[in-house]
Amino acid sequence: MKLNAYEQAVKQYVCSRCIDFGEDGACHSSDPEGCAVFRFLPELIDIAAKIQDQRISHYLHCVRQEVCAYCRNQHPGEKCSVRDSLDCALDRYLPMILDALEHVPAQAQ
Repeated sequence: MKLNAYEQAVKQYVCSRCIDFGEDGACHSSDPEGCAVFRFLPELIDIAAKIQDQRISHYLHCVRQEVCAYCRNQHPGEKCSVRDSLDCALDRYLPMILDALEHVPAQAQ
C-alpha cells in the first residue's frame, strides 16, 4: 500500500475543505496531538477496506474501537474533549475521509 496516494487523496478531498486548513497551505489543527486524520491514516485505510457498508454508523463504531481507544486525547469512559468540542478532524470529516480513500486508484494501492 502506498501511503502517499492515500495522503494525496485526503489532502485533495478533505484538507481543501477543512476549517483548519489555512490560506498558507498548512494545517492549523487545534488538536494538541496534531491532525487525527494523518496520525491514524493507516488504521483508517484498514477500516475502509474491511467495512463495505453504506451506513456511516458501522464505520464510526469501528473508528471508536480501533482508533479513538488508542488516541491520547480520549480519557477513561470514552470521553474526548477534542471530539466533544468538535475539534477532531477525524470525527468531523469521517464521511469525506472515507470518500477520499475510495477514490485512490487500485494501482496506487
